[in-house]
Amino acid sequence: MKRQYFVLFCIALICLCTVSVCGLETVIYENDFSQTSLTDFEVHGNWSVSNGYLTLGSGTGASGYLTYEIPAEHADKDYRLDVDFLGHTGLGGFLIGADGPSLSAAPSYFFGYHTAVTSDGKAGVFAYFNQTGGWGANLRRGPSTIDEADLHLSVYVDKKENTLTYRITSLDGERQLFGMTYEIGTHDDDTIYERFSSTVGIRKAYTGAGTFDNFKITVFEDDAIGELTKSVGLCGTAFRAESGITGGGASVTGRGALLTEEALAADFCASAKLSCAGITRVFFGMKDLQNGYAFCVDADEEIVELYQITNGAYSRVGRKRAPVPKEPCEVRVSVNGGVASLYYDNFAEGAAAFPKFEFSLADYAAGSFGFWLSGGTVSDFALTGSEAYIGETYLNPVVWGADPDILYYDGTYYLYNRNPSGDSVFSVYTSPDLVHWSAGKTCYVWKQEYTAKNKTIKSYCMSPNVFYYDGIFYLFYATRTDSTYASRRIYYATSDSPYGPFVGQTMLHDVTEIGGHPYLDESGKVYISLSRFDYGGCIYLEELSIKDGVITPVEGTLTLAVMPTEEYEIDGRGRVCEGGVLYKHEGYYYLIYATSSYRLHYGEAYAVSENILGPYTKYEYNNVLTYNRELDGPGDAVFVQSPDGTELYMAYHRHSAVGTVSPRMTCIDRVAFVDDPDGGPDILTVFGPTSTPQPLPSNVYRYDFDRDGRTGLYDLLLLLARLRGDAAYSGTYDVNADGKVDQADFSILLLKLLQIV
Repeated sequence: MKRQYFVLFCIALICLCTVSVCGLETVIYENDFSQTSLTDFEVHGNWSVSNGYLTLGSGTGASGYLTYEIPAEHADKDYRLDVDFLGHTGLGGFLIGADGPSLSAAPSYFFGYHTAVTSDGKAGVFAYFNQTGGWGANLRRGPSTIDEADLHLSVYVDKKENTLTYRITSLDGERQLFGMTYEIGTHDDDTIYERFSSTVGIRKAYTGAGTFDNFKITVFEDDAIGELTKSVGLCGTAFRAESGITGGGASVTGRGALLTEEALAADFCASAKLSCAGITRVFFGMKDLQNGYAFCVDADEEIVELYQITNGAYSRVGRKRAPVPKEPCEVRVSVNGGVASLYYDNFAEGAAAFPKFEFSLADYAAGSFGFWLSGGTVSDFALTGSEAYIGETYLNPVVWGADPDILYYDGTYYLYNRNPSGDSVFSVYTSPDLVHWSAGKTCYVWKQEYTAKNKTIKSYCMSPNVFYYDGIFYLFYATRTDSTYASRRIYYATSDSPYGPFVGQTMLHDVTEIGGHPYLDESGKVYISLSRFDYGGCIYLEELSIKDGVITPVEGTLTLAVMPTEEYEIDGRGRVCEGGVLYKHEGYYYLIYATSSYRLHYGEAYAVSENILGPYTKYEYNNVLTYNRELDGPGDAVFVQSPDGTELYMAYHRHSAVGTVSPRMTCIDRVAFVDDPDGGPDILTVFGPTSTPQPLPSNVYRYDFDRDGRTGLYDLLLLLARLRGDAAYSGTYDVNADGKVDQADFSILLLKLLQIV
């Protein structure tokens, strides 16, 4: 049995998606408790080792704990704790020490955090001990969904970023049962600690069964660039390199770093072919050996990451999952005007050449360029100038507000979202081009109120989705009618205009659910996606019958499409799949949906099926839209085409700032479908979330009212006719997207003509 558990433990470590930095990892301590001695630990309570397992005996008191002090030479390094918790029926887990401004000196007290399984054995919990060594509070508790007795617990502590990531998986690593990331000081009940310490340990309550096995501590080296002792020529460019680098001419290989002898100008484009083995880094903007940026490719974990390097320490800027092919792949870094765009095997040919990361990095735009190899090869290095985009651009956000939906009707885009104030008001905006929007107008208000804690509270609405069918505009939305989440329902209202007002509050189902995004299939049938809470948040699809303004669910068609089973769908606040939206491409249905809690990082994933009701297969490298150091909470996305139909975009909301949920803002970014090299359904790629200037969506008709392929005098005359009242209003003529056609639009078009002439 002991050997079996050890094998499963090893499998779990291999399968677990770690959150380590792009550096080297070293195991500094491991204990499988085959020896009975506990002299490595400071012991509190009736602990013993028997039959190869660590056990807390019975006795007086609430719990027992033992701690281990990470040696001084590793005290400033990031670290990960792993342990198996076997046969548990009660509270048990890790201790992670913390330092504060005024801690008690009592040596028997523990100060810091507790990552554990709850006393009922059904949920993950994150708690802290206060300055006097007593119980502080639960900071986060997961849902009661743990249904296994043998678990693997893992905690990763990033001491530079002051973050902790806690995971509970099945012993074989196949199922993630709980996951969360926490930053010191981000919870109201935790304001006493300043940083994590190097004291770690194990804690267990006396009540309930459970033993521990295979305790392990891994530290992570930043692995800053070492001494450059030799010269290497690569495709005519001179590099300084570490002694482990060999070759020259067309390619170099080995283990170590190399940097260009001369610093690059502020604007450049550098490219190369990489054959990745383990971790490969692309350095740019290196002021010296300790300061700059590193674009990292991890071939084992299949992730790409961008790090800022400050005094030799790596701080993650962004992270994405990505396939890492065995054959050589192109990597490209383009810097122009302080904007750095980083590409890796990213379908570099054609319009789908979206960078993996793009940021304004003006402070590090100039500097040395180079590579770090762990046994791979760099070849075909090329260095050219970088050309800036010439043309109109836009910046996100395009409007403020949450839960966006966009309807394209009669030449005008209508954007519906939740009022930034977060109340029960929905607003509608109009635009001719997806980025220049009119001022918002109220299109629907839910007027119902309820009483909670002796206060009268307006019942709030969320997720407005507008659908045009057979001459009627339908507004689907979700709301709750009392203080409980169980009261959440999907309703619909109707209007004869996309501006509203929408009238009515007809319930779709009398069951707890949210969402409500409709989809008209090419077969003529109408379907709706919705989220229910039978296993966290699950997405269902259902056919609807619509006639004369009345919507009726088609009996027997409700089908479970997606349920939260993957790491990216699970966080410390629960299991979440919500906001499902359908899109059909090349014979496949793509179901895109939001993952994790909207109050945390959020993100967008997708699944694919040949049949609209499934079964759906999740994309292997989700999430396709995710957060980074500067942009947080992207989610609740919908698809929309550019005005001329040649480009696809995604509208979504994100947090107004990292660590701040509300008010949220609405953004749009480009989307493309690219060939799957393995022959499967096309891969959905998203360029976002973006904070840099982006080209306007393709719109050859913004000023070309007569659709003759050019902007001319006749277009000016058409607009003049509209101003005189010769024809009904159309948003097509609202050039400045202020919600009306007036002299301002005429002036803009006249200036446009003068520029052309």
